[in-house]
Amino acid sequence: TMKNPRNASNVTLGNGTVVEQQDISWHMQEISEILRASFFGCVATQILGGWLGACLGGSRVYAVGVAFTALLSLLTPFVAKTSVFFMTAIRFIEGLFEGVTYPSIYAVWSRWAPPQERARVVSIVSSGGFFSIVAGPVCGFIANTLGWPYIFYITGIMGLIWCAVWWIVVKDKPE
Repeated sequence: TMKNPRNASNVTLGNGTVVEQQDISWHMQEISEILRASFFGCVATQILGGWLGACLGGSRVYAVGVAFTALLSLLTPFVAKTSVFFMTAIRFIEGLFEGVTYPSIYAVWSRWAPPQERARVVSIVSSGGFFSIVAGPVCGFIANTLGWPYIFYITGIMGLIWCAVWWIVVKDKPE
């Protein structure tokens, strides 16, 4: 059964995630640990992601990183209700998979973009991060209308769909 979000007492975390206090009761220190866990995971796999991208092909490494991050996103609402330890662990593992995406995408660009166009390609693609500004209000709308778990369900499903299209369309070399 789904709770009526209007009757719930909500807390909005720094990353825009809305947590219903009726479902989950975390202290600020625990929230801080959960939020920073993904960053520690991300830092841990940056070099590995570059190496794997160079050896195995950046497009596949990137796709696997995105796919596992999306899958873990789908699991997040269930894990959040178990314990802070497991929630921190899943966020750390998400970070491990996110960490390989950054350097592996550069391996893709290095093969697809002509040398004289690489800086422009990286600049244009990197500017897409500014569109994430709309994520907060959209996630707030989803949380208020459907409930906070649906933020993770919707983004997880979108990530898997995007990943499937990427896997089919994008190859390591433009041949």
